[in-house]
Amino acid sequence: MSGGNCPETPRQKMIGMMYLFLTAMLALNVSGELLQAFVTMDEGFVQSRETVEKKNNVLYAQFENAYTTNEQKVGAYWDKANKIKEEAEALVSHMQDLKLQFAQKSSGPEATPENYTGIDNQDIAPQVMITEQGGERSKVLKEKINQFKELLLSHLDENEPEDTTFIHAYKNVFNTEPIAGEKDVKKSWESTKFEHVPLSASMAMLSKIQGDVRNAESDMIAYLYNKIDQASYKFTKVEPLVIPEDKSVVKGGTYRAKILMAAYDETALPQITVNGKELLVEGGYGMLEIPATSVGDKKWTGHILMKQPDGTPKKYEIGSDYIVNQPNAVISPTKMNVFYEGVDNPVEISVPGVNSRDLKVTMTNVTPRKNGNEYIVKPQAGTAGKKSIITVSAELDGKVQKIGSQEFRIKRVPDPIPVVAGLSGGKIAKNLLRAQSGVFADMKDFDFDLKFNITRFTVSVLKNGYIVDEVSKSSSFTDAQRELIGNMNRGQKVSIEDVRAKGPDGRTRSLGTITFVLD
Repeated sequence: MSGGNCPETPRQKMIGMMYLFLTAMLALNVSGELLQAFVTMDEGFVQSRETVEKKNNVLYAQFENAYTTNEQKVGAYWDKANKIKEEAEALVSHMQDLKLQFAQKSSGPEATPENYTGIDNQDIAPQVMITEQGGERSKVLKEKINQFKELLLSHLDENEPEDTTFIHAYKNVFNTEPIAGEKDVKKSWESTKFEHVPLSASMAMLSKIQGDVRNAESDMIAYLYNKIDQASYKFTKVEPLVIPEDKSVVKGGTYRAKILMAAYDETALPQITVNGKELLVEGGYGMLEIPATSVGDKKWTGHILMKQPDGTPKKYEIGSDYIVNQPNAVISPTKMNVFYEGVDNPVEISVPGVNSRDLKVTMTNVTPRKNGNEYIVKPQAGTAGKKSIITVSAELDGKVQKIGSQEFRIKRVPDPIPVVAGLSGGKIAKNLLRAQSGVFADMKDFDFDLKFNITRFTVSVLKNGYIVDEVSKSSSFTDAQRELIGNMNRGQKVSIEDVRAKGPDGRTRSLGTITFVLD
């Protein structure tokens, strides 16, 4: 997003991480210090939001000044900015009202979000947001958050690399979908935010969302403000411009080039002459076509007549050269001369001097999908060990000619390696092993960016002469597995067996066993 700010500053990220950490600590012990930490964090969120609000006021003032100067140019962007301002203000105000309800229900009608008691109360927030009115307040809040998120996304383009970071950030920051809890049981958004946490934590959570809204508002206003100049064209020089479709053409094809005056005036089109012949000028440029009847270096010359501001014509000399070649196909695998079964394999196909729209491409044993000059090739199921032949033909002046072909081997994607803490076996400190989140699948030295997800594994140890197994049905260690490892002694072996992983093709593979010796 040109001119935009990062969705979260390092300070905001730190505060957010502290919020998550302190919330997790509630499961262990709700101390007075911990409750006060949420109050302090809430104050930090409020201060950060107020700072951003002051910054936004400056941006709006600059925007309004630009609108006053040129309403026609700025009007559309100013309208969008005001809509974002209106929605952001409404959402922040709505959450402030909820915080006021929390405070007054806890401390009476004179209380405020900045001055209330009962910071350890865990009943008020869920009562207001979930129990009362059938949870209507939570539904309204989620609806307003989603409405604001969709407004932001409506101004962004997923096809613009500059926008994708912000699209992903807004979808994540303003996500109100159910969240997976223990044993993959999903909990509603409102349950995770308001249940089983003290009132001070609920206050801090709402303040954080208010800050997220103001930061997103700031990003989008800066984005729209910069769009004003992006939509303007600035010309400081007039000069001839020759734009060939390709400087290298094949025999039997045609050389084509656009010739125009850069920063031309549509009311005074130029007169273009090439090799003594005047060209038809449309849309500000003349299209030059020279049949390629023989191979070798070619050259053309001409001039452009353009009226100056005083009405007198001025001549600009022009010319260019090009090469006529014999047809020659170029087929380049993006990764290697191999296709992997069940995987998207990118392949670039081009013919020098031939427009990609005139190419005819056939492939065996694969399913192709075209994307510009690139093809995404996916070998069909059961074709590992076979070959795929790509044949390229081109339509040259109405005639189809075969240009060339190339052979590719089809292979099965190799199995990933199960790893824990980046290790696939050997010695490991017991505390380090217990501290790991789980088992991961490593595509070591594989050229494609593929991901396998561990779906099951078994921790197996020899205890008191008996083999003891504990199974996990995900990639994460279970509490029972961690306890089993914790009861082992230095020098004993811990085996992680029956490791299974699901690949991008949806099929599950067995990855075998890795064994560690506790150090």
